[in-house]
Amino acid sequence: MCSTGLRSELLLLLLCPGLILGAALQPMHCAPCTEEELVLCPPVPASCPETAHPPGCGCCHTCALQLGEPCGVYLARCGRGLRCSVPPEEPRPLHALLHGQGTCLPASDTAEAAESLEAEDMPHEDRDMTADQQDNTQLTFAAGQDKPVPWNSVAAHESVKARRLNELKKLKKQAPCKKELYKALEKLTKDQQRIGGEIYRFYLPNCNRNGFYHSKQVILFWG
Repeated sequence: MCSTGLRSELLLLLLCPGLILGAALQPMHCAPCTEEELVLCPPVPASCPETAHPPGCGCCHTCALQLGEPCGVYLARCGRGLRCSVPPEEPRPLHALLHGQGTCLPASDTAEAAESLEAEDMPHEDRDMTADQQDNTQLTFAAGQDKPVPWNSVAAHESVKARRLNELKKLKKQAPCKKELYKALEKLTKDQQRIGGEIYRFYLPNCNRNGFYHSKQVILFWG
């Protein structure tokens, strides 16, 4: 059995190879903040458009990050409707999040990228997009792109469909650890929304720059 280290704000436990790989961890809640702790919190600037819970299990609210701002494990949370994301082509997504190299993007956009990975779980003969799926992609527009007027929609739909199919092919070619990482991040977000509170113990696969598993995996602890 491998021993755990000492807890810190973010404790990385180096585990025996394969000890927890793929294990499902139960969500754990942060301890409630005391009045004494809340009194010591600095005031949030009046110019802050939106407040957010602090990273980890802190008690003091912070100013939520806005669209396009850099984000990560140690930084403030993204605002409502946004999610801290790294580009699909990022070779070390976990490293990027730990070093604040993510970006606050609309949650709907990042969810689409994660959902497209579900095709990997289907039988081989079903992994290609069906006609219905192709039709659905025609209704999807890239973030920030204005929807065209009806008489230009056909050409725009074809362009979006081709781009979406190309994205799906790229995701299918990703190495196994990287695919599991994106699924784990999506599951973590859904679990947090479901329980309506903080989760401070969770598993993310530790991938190398080629998207394959490191021999040592980690459990992340908040607080």
